Amino acid sequence: MDYYLGAALGGLIAFGYSITAIVFELMERRKSAVVSPVITVKTIFGYNLKKEEAFWVGLLLHIVIGTLFGFAYVLFVDRGWLFVTNHPYQFDSFVVFGLLSWIFVNVTIYPLLRMGFFGRREGTHIWMETLISHLLLGVTMAGLVQWFQPVFFMAA
Repeated sequence: MDYYLGAALGGLIAFGYSITAIVFELMERRKSAVVSPVITVKTIFGYNLKKEEAFWVGLLLHIVIGTLFGFAYVLFVDRGWLFVTNHPYQFDSFVVFGLLSWIFVNVTIYPLLRMGFFGRREGTHIWMETLISHLLLGVTMAGLVQWFQPVFFMAA
């Protein structure tokens, strides 16, 4: 049950941070000054996406990574793999996990999707956007877990 809760929290947080991007996309005001954590994926698996498709694929990728973040965090806690902090469900643990998940996504997932290491093929500042996104995900999840603190998140 805690895996579902972790995955749901991660996906909801990712979706919550992308709401402004969705609103501006639907209003077709893409040149607005609002910056969102959703990257525009121009190519995936070597296929060039149309402008309309690029945002929605990026949004899907953003939510999937957020969901996997929450699921993987609970997995790491259950298995005792939090080797850096050894403090499950604490703020520092989420921040370190956010940083390590950022490295993992940029070194494995993006190259598998043929976006290049650290998303270089998508833009020069993608690495920074994804770093902020992962750290926001970790910090927000830490805050929600501390605020919500269901039985599933009680430290063992």
